[in-house]
Amino acid sequence: MLALVLLGGASGGLVSLLQTPTYKASAQLFFSPNFPTTDIDKLNAGGNYILQRVRSYTEIANSPGVAATVIDRLDLPYSPGQLMSRVSVTGKASTAVLNVEVTDAAPERARDIANAIAEEFPAFIAELEKPTGIDTSPVKVSIVRPAITPSSPESPQPLNNVGLGLAGGLFVGAATAITRYARERAVRDETHATEVADLTLVGVVEVNANAPALIAGNERSDRAETFRQMRANVRLQAVGERLTSITVTGCSAGDGSATTAANLAIAFARAGETVVLVDGNLRNPEVHELLSIPNENGLANVLRGAASVNDAVVKWRQDLPLYVLPTGRVEPGPSEALYRPDGLAKMMASFRQGQAFVIVSGPPLLSDAEATFLVTATDATVVVARVGLTHAEQLAATAGVLRQMRANLLGLIAVRYTRVVSRQSRAAPTK
Repeated sequence: MLALVLLGGASGGLVSLLQTPTYKASAQLFFSPNFPTTDIDKLNAGGNYILQRVRSYTEIANSPGVAATVIDRLDLPYSPGQLMSRVSVTGKASTAVLNVEVTDAAPERARDIANAIAEEFPAFIAELEKPTGIDTSPVKVSIVRPAITPSSPESPQPLNNVGLGLAGGLFVGAATAITRYARERAVRDETHATEVADLTLVGVVEVNANAPALIAGNERSDRAETFRQMRANVRLQAVGERLTSITVTGCSAGDGSATTAANLAIAFARAGETVVLVDGNLRNPEVHELLSIPNENGLANVLRGAASVNDAVVKWRQDLPLYVLPTGRVEPGPSEALYRPDGLAKMMASFRQGQAFVIVSGPPLLSDAEATFLVTATDATVVVARVGLTHAEQLAATAGVLRQMRANLLGLIAVRYTRVVSRQSRAAPTK
């Protein structure tokens, strides 16, 4: 909208600069009966006669004959047609007054043309209105206001043009914005996302490409505080329930669910809970890269029976009770074949025995079938939607599928990418 408003104003200014200044001069004529009498009835009849003829007089005043006479008188560089295009003759209804307006590039010439028309026009009326056998015309034409030299141009009017340009830009910008807003497929903000999914808002994550992805580097950052609040919200949403594991999933790739799950795991670990972060996205693993850990052994090895949970789990940092189970090496073939209900249930049971809180970073629900196995194996599910990227219909479909599965939906986390880097984020050291 701002761009179109500025463009409209600039266009109005440019039009003003490119236009040739024109000046307007006007003269006023009055028509009255031209016969000696004191009879009121005759005067009224003569006045009515003139009123009926005034409309015709406007045509005559701007006719080729009058134009040719004025051109010869002033030696103008115009043809009759060109001069007529510069002349406007108007009269108000039920009045005997005509206004002769002339526009020209030269102010003095506009004045002279208007006065010449006013002076030459009575002769034409006298010739046209004079009855046969009578020497005088019954209509008298008087100049009641001669034209004067205009002091300022009639056009261009820069302020008006710029104002119209700004108004036009605002109108087009508003119409464009409203149209794009109505046709936008992606969720517009966190409020829109919660309305589409019909879920409670757990929190809003501000992400900047220049800031560290993880919150472990600076506990005082705004993002760290956001995840602490989301940790509390998750617990509040599950009050009265036995919550030992959650799946964090989204609708499509690039929605930030892996980073959200990792930071949520760090927040729980900061609170003193033993946390296991599981990367369940076998097709597109991200957790091992985010946390800079090896990916030789992991979930795929455990589900194939090639490794035990204790052998595959890696402690991330010595100062945090956070353990990570990456995907491990995935062999060619359909990855969903690894997700046998008994295998997942056995793995989750081992985590519960160790009194660990499990956060699973799940794959996109609509594109990867194994996400449904992870949702079933955990106690609750949190949906992640990226503002401006996640399509509203996909988010609604994801929530609908989870409800059909009778998943325990804790709520929605909205991820919003920004360009502003906070002071705390700039100061935060990377791992």
